[in-house]
Amino acid sequence: MDNKQRKNYTDLISGLVVMALAAFFYWTTIGTKSFMKAGRGRLAPDAIPKAVAIAMFVLGIIIIVKWIISSSRGKVPPLEIVDDSEDCVGMTEAQIRNRHLFQKITMPLTLLLILLYLIAMPRIGFTISTFCFLTLQITLLSADLSAKSWLKNLLIALIATLVIYIIFGCAFGLAVPKVSPVDLGLGYLYRSVFG
Repeated sequence: MDNKQRKNYTDLISGLVVMALAAFFYWTTIGTKSFMKAGRGRLAPDAIPKAVAIAMFVLGIIIIVKWIISSSRGKVPPLEIVDDSEDCVGMTEAQIRNRHLFQKITMPLTLLLILLYLIAMPRIGFTISTFCFLTLQITLLSADLSAKSWLKNLLIALIATLVIYIIFGCAFGLAVPKVSPVDLGLGYLYRSVFG
């Protein structure tokens, strides 16, 4: 089969990913304890997240069913192979190979980094896990592994992590995992400066 005529599974895969994320999101709400009784006119704290997860799951099913119907009728357009030769003008063969490699691995590695970030945050705290995640994610998206790029990415990740923590964890008082000495120290520093 010609490369230009390969079947397009994008919507099918998207529907499956949305359903998997919805199932994971719903699973994370299980065990949420209500700190107030959900009485008349009140919603329990897990009601909205569960409703969003169910809506996402239904959306994933709709996407898949739509793809199956379109596929059975032969209305799914073939997968188009994008020619990026204009973007690669002036690049060496090694640079073009690296570009294509990064295009293939960016999405799976991003999903893996997000999963590791979600696992690490409750164990090592918000600031350390966010700093590591942002450093690796920025490096992955920049596709530049030089020492100068690493230093720049470390600095951007450090500033972004501190700003996010101070704004959301301290100023807005949102619950973020504060288990590392860095998290606790930043919280103490914020309280001592701003009261």
